[in-house]
This record gives sequence, C-alpha cells and structure tokens, in this order.
Amino acid sequence: MKKVFGVMLVLLLAVSFLTACGEDEPPEFTLSGMTVSPSTVIVDGTVSISATVTNVGEVPGDCDVSLAIDGYTDSKSISSLAGGESSDISFTYIATTAGSYTVTVTAPNATVTKSLSVKGNGQVLTVPVWHVGDNWVYTCSYENPEGRTKQDTNELNVTVVPAGQEEGVNEASYQLSGVFTPEATRDSTYPPIPAMVLHIGTADIWNSIANIQFMKQCSDIKELPGLPACITWTYTPALSWPLVGTWDFTKHTLAGGGMVDITVNRQGKVLEIVDITVPAGTFSCYHLVEYDPASPDTYTYEHWFNLTVVKSDVKMIDRDTWDGAETRELTSYHVS
Repeated sequence: MKKVFGVMLVLLLAVSFLTACGEDEPPEFTLSGMTVSPSTVIVDGTVSISATVTNVGEVPGDCDVSLAIDGYTDSKSISSLAGGESSDISFTYIATTAGSYTVTVTAPNATVTKSLSVKGNGQVLTVPVWHVGDNWVYTCSYENPEGRTKQDTNELNVTVVPAGQEEGVNEASYQLSGVFTPEATRDSTYPPIPAMVLHIGTADIWNSIANIQFMKQCSDIKELPGLPACITWTYTPALSWPLVGTWDFTKHTLAGGGMVDITVNRQGKVLEIVDITVPAGTFSCYHLVEYDPASPDTYTYEHWFNLTVVKSDVKMIDRDTWDGAETRELTSYHVS
C-alpha cells in the first residue's frame, strides 16, 4: 500500500512540474489605434491608414496585416514581434472613385474598421466669380519660432478692385487690395536681411480668374521705401479647373530692389474637405496645402477655401513668406 501511495505521489509531483513548466502562451495579435487620414478626400487624393499591432502572447511571432477598401487590397508583414511588444504599421491608398467606403485592417484573429468618404471631381470645385467690391476681413496673428517678434493680432482688410496691367501677371486676373491695421510686424526670412524686423502696411494681390490661385503679391515695407517685396507664382504646366491631384510651381521672391532674389520649387494639392470654424462662422472648406517637393509632409502654406458662401479663404497659415508663421482667420465678408 505504501508502495502504491509512493508511486501516486511521484506521478502527482511530475504532473505538477510539467504543468508549471509548460509551454509559454503562443503569439496572439491585436489591433488598436487605427487612423484614416484624411477621412474625407478628393478623387486622386492620397489617404494614409495606420494601426498598432500588439503581440499579447508570451513568445515572438510573425504577423501578416492586410488592408481592404472596396476590392482594393494590400498586405504587410511584421517579423518576430516579441511577446508584449507593439509595432505600428501603415498603408497608402490612392482614392480613385467617388463614394463612401469602409476601410478594413485585418490581422490574425483581429479586425478594425474606419469610414472613408471620397468626393468626385463634379463635387469638388466650381470656380467662384469675384466682383469689384467683394470684401474679406481677417484677424491675423504672427509668431517667430525664434521668439524675436510676436504680434498677437491685427486686421487684414482685402477688397477686389478694378484690375490693371501688372508685370509678371500673364493671364486674366483679379486684383485685390489689402490693408493691415495696425501695420503687420514680421521678420525677414531671406538673406541678406535675415535679422530685420519689417512693418507691412498694404499689399496688392493678383489671383487667376480661371482658377483663383495666386499669381503675384506685392507688399509695401516701411523699412524699404519705394522697394516693394513681390512674390510671383509660375505654374508648370498651367493649372486647370477643377484642382485635382498635385501641381508644380515656383515662387520667385524679389525684394529690396534686388537685395533678395530667390526662387523656390513648390508643389500643391487638395488634401481634404473639412468643416472649419472661425470668427465669421463654420464653413465646409477644401483644405489646400503647399510644400517643398523634398519634404512633402512639411506644409509651407495651408489654406481652407470655401466655394459657395465665402468664395475665398476662410483660414490661412503661411510659413513660407516670413521667418515664422502667420495665421489669418476670417471675421467678416461681403460677396456679390
């Protein structure tokens, strides 16, 4: 009897030891933090989809992650993701067809979804028409990232005036006259006057009648009397309407009678459709961005354009013209 009891005890101890020293939990993957940016996009626009993959098991494992959007599929693999560790994964999708879609990201035993809205060209842009006397008023703020100059607020009053001939403007254009109250205080961004604090009282702007994009802008600078600072935009190829995809252009800055003479390459695109709230109200806007082609994720200029009510920009952020960022938000408007 003692012998039988002893054998049973040994077996129980063996089973307990094997249970305690059994295999670790196999890899198991979860998905979290899914983003779709932008969630509303124009046909031919680029959408970025991302999610975080986590191995909640105890041993490393490989994970295949797939993307599905209305018949379009893509997949990526993560190798040897350790137990308890996470890894971000991302996809890029070109929206080719207007409609409302479900974006699905799938891993073994895990699925997450988000919505995507794609606006067709016919929904995008009917070029607005401006008339002499149309007027937009913006509150402006400016901050130099180095802290040399900061202007919390001033007003920019912009009015469409009868257009005249202007050097460098080679197509039919609207002319606008802008007045800063009080004078705008800005820092020069280009040598040989990089450290000068500049004061701008007025500006003249020319926009293409065909596509409303900038053609030329000249600002009167107090420190450079009689020597306006002018920027000329040249689009290659010429822009057509509606604005879709990306477009290439140069910006030529000429200031101080030639002290500053610089040309930079830029690209532009319609990023998304979004509701923007400013002091004048809330408006559905097309978010347009400009950037150096070498740094497409760093926007040098952003503006939110409303087509049907304001017929112009509701908000602008300019990081290109001055050594800092100027933000303009619409406070009132009068359009025919």
